[in-house]
Amino acid sequence: MVGKEKKKFYAMELFIMTKEEKREKRKKDRGIVDFIMIQTHFFKEFQKWIEEMTDPRHLSYTTYTQTDLIYLGILKNVCSVESMRQMEEKFNETVCADTLRLLSGNQKLKEVPHCDTLNYYLELLSPDCLSELRKKMVTSLIRGKQFYSNRLLGKYWRVILDGTGVACFEERHCDNCLYEKRTYKDGRKVTVYYHKVLEAKLILGDKIVVSLGTEFIENERSDVSKQDCETKAAKRLLERIKKEYPRLPICIQGDAMYATEPMMEICRLNGWKYIFSHKEAQQRVLADNYNLLSLEDGKQKVQGIGAEKGTAIYCNGIGKMAGKTEIMNVYEYTCKKIIKKQEKTVHFQWITDIELTRRNLEEMVRAGRGRWKIENEGFNNQKNGIYHIQHLNSRNSNAMKNHYLLTQIADILMQLYLAWNPIIKEIKQSIKNTSSRLLESFRRQPVTDEDVHYILRYTTIYLE
Repeated sequence: MVGKEKKKFYAMELFIMTKEEKREKRKKDRGIVDFIMIQTHFFKEFQKWIEEMTDPRHLSYTTYTQTDLIYLGILKNVCSVESMRQMEEKFNETVCADTLRLLSGNQKLKEVPHCDTLNYYLELLSPDCLSELRKKMVTSLIRGKQFYSNRLLGKYWRVILDGTGVACFEERHCDNCLYEKRTYKDGRKVTVYYHKVLEAKLILGDKIVVSLGTEFIENERSDVSKQDCETKAAKRLLERIKKEYPRLPICIQGDAMYATEPMMEICRLNGWKYIFSHKEAQQRVLADNYNLLSLEDGKQKVQGIGAEKGTAIYCNGIGKMAGKTEIMNVYEYTCKKIIKKQEKTVHFQWITDIELTRRNLEEMVRAGRGRWKIENEGFNNQKNGIYHIQHLNSRNSNAMKNHYLLTQIADILMQLYLAWNPIIKEIKQSIKNTSSRLLESFRRQPVTDEDVHYILRYTTIYLE
């Protein structure tokens, strides 16, 4: 056995797919056809939902339908097109117009709308319309029961709160801008203006985390004495989630900033559970009481749990011991991990109102650790992955919000597509490469009658 045959043998032994085998697998990938199939499968009424939105334009002067423009915005995101001008250039193909016509159902569509047309529409459209569209999508996924097995303790849908900046300016952009005064090492003092957003992410699976709600953090006017902040935005966002999903059993998760009694009270009044990261400085009295306890006084210790076979310690009723009005149970997890080729001890601690037991402790630890991973990977992918949420597609404040919401809608579709596509999973194709291939498929691959039949037929979808 020599040369190429020997390499192939060793690759098979190590379960590594060769470049040639990957190329052959990719030939079976239907690209944009598979993406449309996934959207059609999960959201059969997607086109109807868009048509039900209030069109802000004067219909006498419109050439393109709302469905044309919404789908265009979605495709810009999933194909990882950074700017509006790039979209104009890359989507200027006859095949693109044909596929968009299939998606939107507008038989009069001959050309892909100009980027200025999309921006003009998004300047006028109420962000509530896209929020409602997303709500219908999420509700459909929840009612489908396909993700029920991923609920915490078989009952609670995990919702993670996470904020991030989406735009930054050297000068005031609008009256809603937040601002921060900074002093650099060379003595320069500057005022930075920026926009932030708070997301409520719903965990449907290990690799499917979708936007449940969005709250834009912004000042009401330029001369406010006290700026808007993440804490205020969280109260508004949670109030809206309760209105939109009144009977949904939820467990709210967040970092130590949310580990306050007012936030816990909101959870209690809404009938929700919570898991928050715990830092001693945030809840000093609680931390002191917990630290005073020994294993004989009430703490329970469980060893060998988690992927790293670490040690967990928990204690119920700490809040009552500390004189708190809210239920507060504390648990922690310590394990050893290899970080930058060095073994290090890592430690985590959380507060929850869920009663802790030896039976549920490992699942609670996974849930607590999962928050950090999702927060970092979720927004990192949207900033540095394929969506470019920090790129300014429009300077109009309303259009900026709608561009952001379109990204969240596109992300739901993209995550479902990635979780299902067996070829992508088999060859371990990155999300960036997947977006690039979707773009080329959209530009070069005409959708045939056979493809349409494939899209519309009943297909059993298996998600990871």
